[in-house]
Amino acid sequence: MSSRATLRDHAGVELVRIERLAKHQREISFRLSTHRNNNQRLIMDEAEAHRAFAREVAASLQDPVVLELIESGALPA
Repeated sequence: MSSRATLRDHAGVELVRIERLAKHQREISFRLSTHRNNNQRLIMDEAEAHRAFAREVAASLQDPVVLELIESGALPA
């Protein structure tokens, strides 16, 4: 069984918490996805996931393509 919850979503960057239950063990990971380079990363440490999210949002807000998508309403600001 697994569950997913979006923790943060800004400037085309999304951070999702993924929880998987297997036998008697719970595994939590974080998926960071971005429109900037159409890439996804799986991160196991929550603090690192939040830092990576902040870095990617900062980079996305400097990307002319992402800024155009935000201005056109295609992405939330």
